[in-house]
Amino acid sequence: MLYFAPLQGYTDFIYRKVYHKNFSGIDAFFIPYLSLGKNKILKKRIREVKPENNTGIRVVPQILINSDQEAEELLEILKDCGYIEVNINMGCPYPMVTRTGRGSGLLPFPGKTREIMEKVFSDHSFSVSVKLRSGLVSEDEVIAMTETLNCFPVKEIIYHPRLASQLFQGNVNDDLFKKVAGVSQIPVCYNGNLFSKSDYERRKELFPGVQNWMLGRGILMNPLLPGEINGTAYTAGERNQKLELFHAQLLEEYSAYLQGQGHLLMKMKLFWEYFSHSFPRQEKTWKIIRKCNRLDDYLTVTGKIFNMAETD
Repeated sequence: MLYFAPLQGYTDFIYRKVYHKNFSGIDAFFIPYLSLGKNKILKKRIREVKPENNTGIRVVPQILINSDQEAEELLEILKDCGYIEVNINMGCPYPMVTRTGRGSGLLPFPGKTREIMEKVFSDHSFSVSVKLRSGLVSEDEVIAMTETLNCFPVKEIIYHPRLASQLFQGNVNDDLFKKVAGVSQIPVCYNGNLFSKSDYERRKELFPGVQNWMLGRGILMNPLLPGEINGTAYTAGERNQKLELFHAQLLEEYSAYLQGQGHLLMKMKLFWEYFSHSFPRQEKTWKIIRKCNRLDDYLTVTGKIFNMAETD
């Protein structure tokens, strides 16, 4: 199966809905993490997991926690929303998260993780997967954590073989992925640097036992990637037509939801940070999008981008 990674700020419920309407190939969308901030949950996080915002697609909510008490509170919210599946985020690499002991900040503490898992599995209503990085500061951490997770009926480990300190820079460690897959008694899903069909095929050859794959930035850069992996071929004209329609529908949906042209323009610029990679002149495309300060300018520029793509 192909999973769409939870990318905070990018794959919100509007993006997921419009993506699913326009493209095929994704078996499950993971919802960016639900977490507690100052002992309360932000409204925008609750909005993401509401069933009415996720109709017609398979979604898996994710929680970001550093204690069994937090796990209990968040799982109760998800249960009230009707969810029976959850992903625990132990992979977020950003310092503002890790310094609170959440995300990758939990990886050096298998004992604490055991307490959390005991609480999670005391409620048998959830199927549980875990998203991991290689460690906060050491690659030894992921082995100890995998051995801890082996003690529980975890459905799947989704493993991104980078240290938190790397963020998204440098190479993924495929040798370590192989080692973790060998230690794990739980099925392991591959996540990390799957930017093209050839990236996928190379990893599939390296890891023939892996059944599930999580793609994130690769889809933001090329929304057609899951279809390509599944064998769909597109002409240049078909490709541009699908991308243009996707952009138009996304703009329409955000226009109806966001207040003010400034907010809308900021959201669409964020989208183009990755979407610009879908075009031959990526750097030039991203540069002219960044310079747009008014929505009218943005609409003119994007129209030209799609018209130019038709002639490439």
